[in-house]
Amino acid sequence: MKCLFINKKILSLIIISLVIISINVTSPIIGFEIFSTNDDFFDSSRIVVGPYSQKPQENSIIILWQTDIKTSINEVHWGITPDCENVVPELMKNKIGSGILHRVKITGLLESTKYYYKVVSDGIESEIFNFYTVCNKNDRVGFVAYGDSRGVWDNWKNASIIAQSIEKHNPNFVLHTGDLVKNGINETQWLDFFSISDFVHNSTLIPVLGNHEYYGSPFFDYFILPNNEKWFSFDYGPIHFIGLDSNFGSAFRIQQFFWLIFDLGINKKPFTCVYFHNPVYSSGAHGSTFYLQLIWKPIFDYFNVDIVFNGHDHDYERGKIKNTNYIVTGGGGAPLREVGKSWWTIHSEKAFHYCYISSNSSELTFQAIKFDGNVIDTFTIIK
Repeated sequence: MKCLFINKKILSLIIISLVIISINVTSPIIGFEIFSTNDDFFDSSRIVVGPYSQKPQENSIIILWQTDIKTSINEVHWGITPDCENVVPELMKNKIGSGILHRVKITGLLESTKYYYKVVSDGIESEIFNFYTVCNKNDRVGFVAYGDSRGVWDNWKNASIIAQSIEKHNPNFVLHTGDLVKNGINETQWLDFFSISDFVHNSTLIPVLGNHEYYGSPFFDYFILPNNEKWFSFDYGPIHFIGLDSNFGSAFRIQQFFWLIFDLGINKKPFTCVYFHNPVYSSGAHGSTFYLQLIWKPIFDYFNVDIVFNGHDHDYERGKIKNTNYIVTGGGGAPLREVGKSWWTIHSEKAFHYCYISSNSSELTFQAIKFDGNVIDTFTIIK
């Protein structure tokens, strides 16, 4: 009887072993599949911002992106074709903060050229995108100007629609007149802004400070702007661009005032565009900014500035005073407000919109466009 009892135990073990072997033979990778489909199991990185380009020059550009965790090996692959045959690694000195925001400068480029690029962080690759180097004054340039995209109020719905419309133009670059987010100190809102703004992958975004940026560190971390990053200028093709800080305290800074006069004095480009947040002339809810009419408008008059782009009022309005077109383009996604008409008004409208400008050395064409593609205002400047 004892022998029979032992045999039954052995027989049970044999049966159990055969079942286990059968499971592993018929499904040899079950265990691997479980782990490979669980993203939380691995401490792998994700690209949560970008990649995108900053500070384009005739022969160089800077690529930025952000990962959700610190990564060790970060590279930009780039080239004249989508093969992206060239590789530039991130240098230790370019790592910011905790090492999640990455910067890589690419040099040795040709002017007026479209390049392809992708980024790689610890084996995680982005899609392939493109960037443009600065073109010379004889080439045609296309760019977008818009503002007040802060979309927290509707979960970024309308800001996303405007961003998608901008992307269809594939502009060389995009000017933003400020108030990108509602609270510039809130990191989550910046992540939301970049997540809905796919155009930044292929078009350099060049913003100025609005009142809602609050001079928060994310603005200066995410963007690499000329000069002191609060007021600056750059040339692109036939146009000279000037970005200013119009917030009340900064607008009165004597350094910015004299810098503006000097910068316009040495400008030799056929066209000049200035952009900042607070409107010089507006029939909207905030209205005109009296102190800017006193301190900056005479300078714009003297140097025959062609266009001044502003935001702050959530609407569209164009007026013309002397030789300068004053554009309020605050319809980038923030809640719209009513707008009236004043003696300077040529066109005003309560609308989500953006402005698309195309220019060569002798002609600049302007269009204000709603998200559905309808053009609500247009004009041309001939030199």
